[in-house]
Amino acid sequence: MPRTTPFAPAPLVGLLLLLATAADTPSQVRSMDESRDESLRADGADAAGAFARPLAQDYTIAAQVPKAERFFIHDPGMTRLPSGRFLAVSPCWERGGGPSHLIMSRSDDGGRAWERLPDLPHAEGTPFVVNGTLYMFTQPRNHDGVYFTRSDDEGQTWTAPVRVIDGPYWNCQTGMAVRDGHLYWALDAAHQEIVAVAADLSQDLLTPAAWRVSNRVRRPEIPPELTRRMYPPRDRIWSAQWGGDVWLEPNVVSVAGDLRVLLRVVGDEYSTAGLAGVCDLEDDGTELKLSFAQFHPLPGGQNKFCILYDEKSRLFWMASNLPSDAQDSQGNRERLKGMGYHGGPGNERRFLMLWYGIDALNWFPAGCIAMWPSPVQSFMYPSMVFDGDDLCVLSRTSRDSGNQHDADLATFHRVRSFRELAMDLWPRFNDVGHGTQPPGVHRR
Repeated sequence: MPRTTPFAPAPLVGLLLLLATAADTPSQVRSMDESRDESLRADGADAAGAFARPLAQDYTIAAQVPKAERFFIHDPGMTRLPSGRFLAVSPCWERGGGPSHLIMSRSDDGGRAWERLPDLPHAEGTPFVVNGTLYMFTQPRNHDGVYFTRSDDEGQTWTAPVRVIDGPYWNCQTGMAVRDGHLYWALDAAHQEIVAVAADLSQDLLTPAAWRVSNRVRRPEIPPELTRRMYPPRDRIWSAQWGGDVWLEPNVVSVAGDLRVLLRVVGDEYSTAGLAGVCDLEDDGTELKLSFAQFHPLPGGQNKFCILYDEKSRLFWMASNLPSDAQDSQGNRERLKGMGYHGGPGNERRFLMLWYGIDALNWFPAGCIAMWPSPVQSFMYPSMVFDGDDLCVLSRTSRDSGNQHDADLATFHRVRSFRELAMDLWPRFNDVGHGTQPPGVHRR
């Protein structure tokens, strides 16, 4: 482990109030410092230096909607190509009208500038690289079949999508796991059921025979002890409420060889935040068996989160959104609704946080990746890739869209030397009773 000091110099969760403004062109990076002082004074702060700076507040724009009043970025995805380039795929949807097209963009210089590639006429796009080959999960129509396409020229052109699995399934870019020559992922159906899928990596992933599908698992009811039931859907207390509890956007992780599926859980219109569903996945080589295991606390589990495993640090890394007031203790409902806020108060998406852990269940804070001052702005739906010593994040970002859900941008952020943010979590079992000190601590 690279850490030699007992505490990481990461910003803590409570030290967050900054303003970020970005350039209007993809090739320019703008710091939030230019407008930070004025913003903080408006909110009653005495000095800008009173608050910690996020890890990757500055950003470049990988994609931007043509007209924010008509379109929004849905669920962008990013991958690092074999050449070291980055490919970003940003579904562009019409507000109230559904999918329009995929905005395809690529960076040759580590995310500082983005080249627009030809658009694709699909609803969804999740790019990923396995065994040096670039694939993309896509759908001509949302929640209708599982399709994959392949590019042999790093995203410039693509094969026609092939439907490899039938069913009303969907996901965006979430964690995948590779084990024993197979790729594992999970999809949801109508945000009420999930399935796991496995691909034989010795075969072409555009071949339906390469794929197996598990049984479906239906969302169990959240135990009444875990929610106050503050916001019944029939009461329509908040704008754009869900019709009830949902689970969706599953990640698959391999923990010490065991496969787990972790899902976003929206309970009581976000008033119970930080909760995830956990399923176990077994594969005997023929049958995939998926079973619900438990609900488990997970910071940011009420919104989409993304989990990656890093071989070098031997840690899982996760990006997720933390809300500041999920049950509206400050009585801001009318102010939020008047601003155009989308959903219950726990649907706040302006703090994008970074976490790390050993088991993908218990998470330690590394810091805030980026944040906005307004409840109707957001950095959300993160996709992550490792790039040497850095962690790169693609965010679905609402800057000027009018609410925190309908993003007008896809923004690229770089967390430099991210492994240095982690403490050494691994216990020393053979050092007990020998005067062991924490790493980097010495007796005087």
